[in-house]
Amino acid sequence: NFAPVDGAFYMYANISSLTNNSKDFCRKLLHDTGVAITPGLDFDREIGSSFVRVSYASSKQVISEASNKISDWLK
Repeated sequence: NFAPVDGAFYMYANISSLTNNSKDFCRKLLHDTGVAITPGLDFDREIGSSFVRVSYASSKQVISEASNKISDWLK
């Protein structure tokens, strides 16, 4: 589940169907793919463990490559 992005450079994504530990999720994603995203815990101590924050303040090419890496990693 993704919240609407109205002109922002970030997406706050619900990952509760994958894990309830966003910190470990982000750490493993970075280790395995080189893609860095931020644990939701940095923004919400109560339910942030089920969310991640993704920045898309970059070129379309970088965003596409990172998206493909994340998609492949999740398979």
